[in-house]
Amino acid sequence: MAPREGKGGGPADRTSPKALIKGLALLRALADHPTGLQLTELCHRADLPKPTALRLLGPLLDFGLVDCRDGGRYRLGPECLVLGAAFRGALDLRAEAGDLLHALVELTGETVHLAIPDRGRVLYVDKVESPHALRMVSRIGGTNPFHCTGLGKAMLAFAGEDLVRRAIAAGLERRTPRTIVEVGELEAELERIREWGFAIDDVENEPGVRCVGAPVFDEEGAVTAAISVAGPEHRLTRERAIELGPRVRAAADELSRRLGHRGEARARRGDRGGEAIAER
Repeated sequence: MAPREGKGGGPADRTSPKALIKGLALLRALADHPTGLQLTELCHRADLPKPTALRLLGPLLDFGLVDCRDGGRYRLGPECLVLGAAFRGALDLRAEAGDLLHALVELTGETVHLAIPDRGRVLYVDKVESPHALRMVSRIGGTNPFHCTGLGKAMLAFAGEDLVRRAIAAGLERRTPRTIVEVGELEAELERIREWGFAIDDVENEPGVRCVGAPVFDEEGAVTAAISVAGPEHRLTRERAIELGPRVRAAADELSRRLGHRGEARARRGDRGGEAIAER
């Protein structure tokens, strides 16, 4: 017989907002006791009856947010470390990048974005708006594909073949008539970006919008983020994007240095970067 849903906290209760709050109470109790708690003590600390705690601990154990060992002692699981590191990394990144993003807005008059790679997409973690009335519709927490954004292409060009393969496997969706959807064309574009040190989204992701992005590296030389300047194509013309490319690259390089990067992670064509783009 299937268990009934009811006031006692049956299966439906595990997906309710109240169940989420109770599950978070369990995590908070364990966070306050890093050496772990036995079930009885955990229930006391979270102020939950044992049957309810056991129902909620099941999915927390499945997701790795809680671990149980040493004779039934519960403690935070390894997935909490993953989530905490991601949050801390984004927080530190935003703090270090803040003044650079504002300086780029003052310099360009356009919207500036900071993004990181996240589960096969570009995740926007910070944004400083243009002073113009006509602005970008992007939002912090939003995502876009790699292959059609200046941020994404800048990261793909320097992140290694694994990320490129995953981006291609996800499908090169056509977002505008100018989106690159052929694998060979994308690979050639990434090679050009490695020479320039910055990427241009030439109205490839959103109609009427152009942007220029550059990659950010961590202390180990791995791509950890990207910075971009974006604006409507009538203001941010192709020529203007080419002109701003080295400025965006310089801001990204400075952020890389702040994150501990000391090496030269790019092979560039130096002063011919703008010429190379113009020749396309």
